[in-house]
Amino acid sequence: MSIALTSLQHDALNEIFNISVGRAADALSQMVGEEISLSVPAMRFCLLQELDARAGLSRWRRVDAVVQSFKGSFEGDAVLMFPDDGGDEVIRLVLAGLKKPVDIEALGSDALAEVGNVLLNACLSALADVLAERFDTGLPSLHAGRALDVLVQQAGDARDPVLFLHIQFELCERQVEGCLAFLMNLPSLEALRDGVDRFLLRLGQEHG
Repeated sequence: MSIALTSLQHDALNEIFNISVGRAADALSQMVGEEISLSVPAMRFCLLQELDARAGLSRWRRVDAVVQSFKGSFEGDAVLMFPDDGGDEVIRLVLAGLKKPVDIEALGSDALAEVGNVLLNACLSALADVLAERFDTGLPSLHAGRALDVLVQQAGDARDPVLFLHIQFELCERQVEGCLAFLMNLPSLEALRDGVDRFLLRLGQEHG
C-alpha cells in the first residue's frame, strides 16, 4: 500500500493544517479566556505501526484522547491526545475560566470532551474551508491508555495509515504538549490528496 506524498503535496498539506490548528488555538483562547499560541506542527504521514519509531509515542505513560468522526468526500476519525498530565492541565484552565467554584473531579471528563469538541471542530472547519469541502461530524468520545493502543483500537489495524501532527500549546508561561491524528482508510487518503491537488491548482490560478 502506497501512501506517499510529493514534496509539494506534503508542504501544502502541512500549511493547510497550520491554518486549521491556528483556528483551533483561537477557539481555545476564547474558551479559557487567555491567549494561546500553538507551535508549527510537525506532520508525519505513515502507517500506525511505524508511528512509535517516528514520533516516540512510547515515552508517554498514557494519554487522554478525544475522538471525533467526520464524513465528507473523505472520512475518518480525528483524535486529539494529551500525554501524561497535559489533559489535566487543560481541564484546570478551562474550569478556571468559569470564574466560580467547581468540582474538578465531577466536571473533568465533560470539560476535556468539550475542549476536544471545540478544537477538533475548529480544525475540521478550517480544513473544509481551505479544501472547499463539507464535513459532518459525530459526537466526541473519550479514551485513555497508551497512545498507540488508543490509535490502533480506533483504527482497528496497526497497518492502517495515519496523519500525525505533534503540536505545542503555550498558555501564558505554561506549556501543554498535544498531538492530533487523522485516521483514514486508503480511499479517503486518495480523496484527501485529490483535494490538496485542487487546492494547489486554485492557488496557481489565483497567482498565475
